[in-house]
Amino acid sequence: MILFLDFDGVLHPDPCYDAKRLFENAPRLAHTLRGFPRVTLVLSTSWRQTRPYEQLVAMLPAPLRQRVIGATPNFSDCSPSAALVPYRRQAECLHWMRQNRLQDEAWLALDDRPNWFAPYCENLIACHPQTGFDAAARARLRSTLQRHFERHTSVVDLLIE
Repeated sequence: MILFLDFDGVLHPDPCYDAKRLFENAPRLAHTLRGFPRVTLVLSTSWRQTRPYEQLVAMLPAPLRQRVIGATPNFSDCSPSAALVPYRRQAECLHWMRQNRLQDEAWLALDDRPNWFAPYCENLIACHPQTGFDAAARARLRSTLQRHFERHTSVVDLLIE
């Protein structure tokens, strides 16, 4: 499972005027993912436009840093279908998956901008920009991951029997 991760409005409030609050929700996300070792992270934050990849990864706590496998391209580097042009973040995520030959993999996105995804996008776990990855977003992510991995385990069990 690939989890596309935005920073602003997810790992901290957007806007974040207090530097002490930057990445305040990162430990909550790390704790949530602890029970899901097969979840990897791809950075889909706007920060990737102004900072080097290595610096972005270094900003995260170690449990999240170890899961990062890449960063999405900028929208201007994508060639989305006409249907995805209005949904830039989703187009960036899907482009990254095609580029890395992972288009058949399951994915989710933690983001505070639902308008950057197609309406009713089932892969999006939307966060409120002022609270970010709060208890409600955590519960949605946890239940979505549990359902996904329970389904996956059932299929594997059937194949083994």
